[in-house]
Amino acid sequence: MNKIFLNYMPLVLKMASMLSNGDPHLKEDLVQEGYIGLYHAIRKYDENRGHFPAFARTCVRNAMISYLRKNKTKDYVSLDAAAEVSDNLDVDEKLKQKEFLKDLFDLLTLMEKDALRTLLISGNIADAANLLSWPYKKMENAITRVRKKARLLMKLDKEGE
Repeated sequence: MNKIFLNYMPLVLKMASMLSNGDPHLKEDLVQEGYIGLYHAIRKYDENRGHFPAFARTCVRNAMISYLRKNKTKDYVSLDAAAEVSDNLDVDEKLKQKEFLKDLFDLLTLMEKDALRTLLISGNIADAANLLSWPYKKMENAITRVRKKARLLMKLDKEGE
């Protein structure tokens, strides 16, 4: 299996580059999705239905496109960009952020808190999953739930103003 992953690494990287439009964070996510698609191709391949390279290419591409469709409305902000923005805020805004984070943490489950803390430390979902020894999908799902709760809290804050 490792040999197959190594042989198909250029394909996965090329497809991710083409579909990410130069966004390095999106490319990283697409590479992970591509490897998941390749893993499924290895497990589900039936030699009676065609050649493996064509099947693998289709599975990798479909995994990446499914990810893009599922996440098309989400806004991705790099932690570097978030740090630059927070440096320009005045003290009142920083206090509001701390208050917002406290309120957000009150809404999260223990697993979601662990996921968010680790993401903030590591900087990306793949590294955070590795630090927690979680599968990538588990980490991604936890962060998706965190983002959903953060959006809800932001909406409630706007309505309360």
